[in-house]
Amino acid sequence: MCQKEPRKRSRSSTRRLRYVRCVSFFMLGFFSSTITFLITFYATSNALSNIISSIFFSNSYNSELQVPLSPRDAIKNYQPRDFLGKRKSINYDYHLRYNDFNYRKPETLTYKSRTYSNNTEILFRFPKTTAITALLLIFHSCKHSAYEWFHTPERQRIIGAALDLGYACLVFQSTDKITKCWSNDVDLYQNKDIQMVLKGLEEFYKEYPQLVSVPRYTFGVSSGGIFSSILAINQQYRIQGQIIFISIILPEILYTYVKAQNYPPTVWIHMLRDVEFASETRIKASKQIFMEQNIPCNNFPIEPLQVKPTIFSERVPTIDSETSYFLYYLLLRNQWLNTHTYLLYNPRRKFAWQDFLFPQIEQNHTRARIYKSINDHKNEISEFLNTIYGEHEISYERSSEALNWFKELFTSSVKKT
Repeated sequence: MCQKEPRKRSRSSTRRLRYVRCVSFFMLGFFSSTITFLITFYATSNALSNIISSIFFSNSYNSELQVPLSPRDAIKNYQPRDFLGKRKSINYDYHLRYNDFNYRKPETLTYKSRTYSNNTEILFRFPKTTAITALLLIFHSCKHSAYEWFHTPERQRIIGAALDLGYACLVFQSTDKITKCWSNDVDLYQNKDIQMVLKGLEEFYKEYPQLVSVPRYTFGVSSGGIFSSILAINQQYRIQGQIIFISIILPEILYTYVKAQNYPPTVWIHMLRDVEFASETRIKASKQIFMEQNIPCNNFPIEPLQVKPTIFSERVPTIDSETSYFLYYLLLRNQWLNTHTYLLYNPRRKFAWQDFLFPQIEQNHTRARIYKSINDHKNEISEFLNTIYGEHEISYERSSEALNWFKELFTSSVKKT
């Protein structure tokens, strides 16, 4: 009995060893198969390759292999950004109310028109609910007109905010009747638009002499912004401040007059998807020059708009909620929204939206009424899509903040004197 015991133990140990070997071979085979499977897909799946890379390669090595997103790709895959004053800005614009006209009834923003002796037409509106504390000279962008500032919702809201803050609004029309762009000639005497505006102001002050002493500010959009940067150097009717919307200061002005400390305070309102013309980088560089010269300046970025079912009826008052929901549905169904519901494509560069938003529909179609509403608002929808995309288009956002910034700046400068 005592001699058989070791044999049993020996056989038991052998069985355990075989079992361990079998399990080991099985696990090794399974692991090898898995690795082979993953490596096969590594070459064919971008998403999986990213996962595998993050597991098997160090961060430093992986970062060397990754190709950074191009500016265009980054724009397409836009994600919400955080920036100074963002939350305050959202609340400010959302709760903005207009005392001088009814935003939901655009026809209530009335205005006057004067054509002076030099054939200069000025459209203007004075505040009705508050005293005039400043003049705001407004310059439109290319392909647009002065009249749009009293007949399109985003522009109306800019004027509405200005009126509530005590700005009397004067809107000018460029002399170029074809492109409707403003002259960027730095020679004030050769610049037809500069001479037109100065002569127009001279005639305007003859009619309203009590306004000569109030401070003058400008609001220039795109081409009108560059023009504003030139007008700012005139000495006949000095400008106390300017808002440059989705635009830049003409480089010749920036490096000559700003650096000579002979330039008014400036605010830029710019769109974060613009990486070429009025980009954030370019504006920061301009601001640096202003700060070096101790000239007050500020900038207010605008994010693209996240598309929601009510966005069209909220921003274009004449579009009803049913039409707004349907427009949202069409953009969603045709895969024009990214995961954060921002527009994926620039409506100015990809035109497929025109086919699915403005199709030819028979009158007896089940959604004929909605499609009629969409077609009746073709111009408004086309422009607002550019506002939604947020690269280079008019938007009322941040304008009230910018105008109020100038009002506070002027008040503080008066107290100091």
